[in-house]
Amino acid sequence: MSIFTREGETALATTNDAARDASAKAPRGRRLGLAGRLLALTLGAVLIAQSMLYAVRLSAFRDNWLHERLVAAQSAALVFGADRDMPLPPDLTKKILDTVSAKMIAIDGPSEHLVLSVAPNSPKADFYYDLANPSLLEGVDQTLRTLFATPGSILHFEGPAPVGDANMSVTIDQAPLIAALWRVSRNFLTISLTLSTVVALVLWAAIWQMVLRPVSRLTSSIIAFGQSPQEAHRIVTHGGRDDEIGRAEAALAAMQGSLARELAQRKRLSELGMAVARINHDLRNMLAAAQLISDRLAAIPDPLAQRLAPRLVATLDRAILFCQSTLTYGAARDEAPARRRFDLRELVRQIVETAEATGAGAISYSIDIPPKFELYADPDHVQRIVENLSRNAAQALQNQGARGDRPPAIRFAAIRTEGAALIEVSDTGPGFAPEQTARIFEPFHLTTREGGSGLGLAIAADLVARNDGSIALTPAQTEDFYCGARFLITLPVPQEATRPSLAAPES
Repeated sequence: MSIFTREGETALATTNDAARDASAKAPRGRRLGLAGRLLALTLGAVLIAQSMLYAVRLSAFRDNWLHERLVAAQSAALVFGADRDMPLPPDLTKKILDTVSAKMIAIDGPSEHLVLSVAPNSPKADFYYDLANPSLLEGVDQTLRTLFATPGSILHFEGPAPVGDANMSVTIDQAPLIAALWRVSRNFLTISLTLSTVVALVLWAAIWQMVLRPVSRLTSSIIAFGQSPQEAHRIVTHGGRDDEIGRAEAALAAMQGSLARELAQRKRLSELGMAVARINHDLRNMLAAAQLISDRLAAIPDPLAQRLAPRLVATLDRAILFCQSTLTYGAARDEAPARRRFDLRELVRQIVETAEATGAGAISYSIDIPPKFELYADPDHVQRIVENLSRNAAQALQNQGARGDRPPAIRFAAIRTEGAALIEVSDTGPGFAPEQTARIFEPFHLTTREGGSGLGLAIAADLVARNDGSIALTPAQTEDFYCGARFLITLPVPQEATRPSLAAPES
């Protein structure tokens, strides 16, 4: 009788081992969790966006700075020497070039041509740039080259003159431009870092509150529940959210509750297996002794003993069979039912006589089954099914009373339909609460009284299934006399069986 113990203990041990393995495989000492990685990713994305904006902004600043040099160069040339036909004196040329911080200015147009340079030859340039139609990538590339160029490097750039149709070219020392670019870079870096930090922290705080914190709570609940799934207080509680996180919490709570109930049932099966295993040894000895006594009683010539001995033997046989079926309950070894023809009405009559003789006389029984109502099934199975349903109904009536002003009563009825026999067991009791109806056929689900085993309806459902039938709790009408629990059993019948009509009620 180790089946219950192995199943229950193995289930609990497997669950706990899986939880420990998951905890052992989890990385320890990780520097950055999900929240830290998300913060780093957010900061990185913001910084990348700011870097791209910085490069474009700095390139635009450089182009504007060079355009300003073109405007200043043209203005100085026009004011000081654009109207002269003779070459300018060196001192005036130097004065014009110093005004715009240039080493050479050249203006080439349809009506004018002017070259201003202190040196006789044009200075050798280190960088060349065309302001006429620069591309974005070219502008960014030249800006970065200028930013990291050595002071004293020479830049030669060309572009259309701000006024007129002339083209201008200017050669300058890049030192002032480099200094201006670094000044703009420092200002932009300060502002961008401040904005990036504020945006990243606000975004990260919102994601932490709305996503990471609930996910962390779900993760902690899964780990805690995996370590002790039999403890109901470790089931996650629904936070009331209606978004994806809320649906995940509800689904996890339902899954954990179902698993906790399943483990509780397996634990009870384990405990039941241990108890039955202890009982089995002594019960076999007692039944063996009772069989010896019944054999001796059968040999006594007394008429009363001769009449009682067969009943005693039949009762002992049923006890032994019931013991064996209890020992193998849940072992997934369903024995095939011993089907044969029998009279259902006579079987129910014997059940009622036994119930009335065992102290349930305060309850009235009604048998609405036609005479000679034959079934083709295992009579012992059907007897146990009807006994369990009848016993549950009697316990409910004794503990909770009948509904309304009705007397406590139980009714047995049967009728044959096309290819099936319908057996109804109903009562005038309180019935079942709506939240219980979905689980009444589960093992160990107590529905009628405290201290019961919770196996009656589960065994009845199992026996009905073995006989290829079905059992269901059907709703009863409140205006009906039998308005409590109403069980309907459907069993198949042979095609050649007769179809008697429903007989009149008989108490």
